[in-house]
Amino acid sequence: MAVLVRLVAALWCGALWTVGPLVAPLLFSQLDLAHAGAVAASLFRLLALGGLAAAVLLLAFDRLARGLALGVAGRRAVLLMAVGVGVGQFGILPVMDYARNLMAAGQPVPAWAAFDLWHGAASVIYFLVALLGLRLVAVVR
Repeated sequence: MAVLVRLVAALWCGALWTVGPLVAPLLFSQLDLAHAGAVAASLFRLLALGGLAAAVLLLAFDRLARGLALGVAGRRAVLLMAVGVGVGQFGILPVMDYARNLMAAGQPVPAWAAFDLWHGAASVIYFLVALLGLRLVAVVR
């Protein structure tokens, strides 16, 4: 069980550190803005759903191991990571999509839905989740 926990934690953390700081900037340097944004959005959606699945798996494995696979610090990291992913995917992303759709239709975007503001918030949350991923990898047993 411990090997599966370490594997899932490493894959999740590795994906976070690969897509965010490496793949997304590369896309924007090689493709036009619209295509790069579309591909990056797809990657981040896939990463978010995969992250939530990883969190469920990690917590299930920990439960099967009677709390010994993750420990308190690992469970805390997984739960905080899942909350961060959920806030980004189900709280921030819909607002960003709303702003993007308004901009595409040529309509004014309300100040509360400014794309840049929410993109910055999503980036901060993503970075915090990635840092928690490092913590998770460090504490899994």
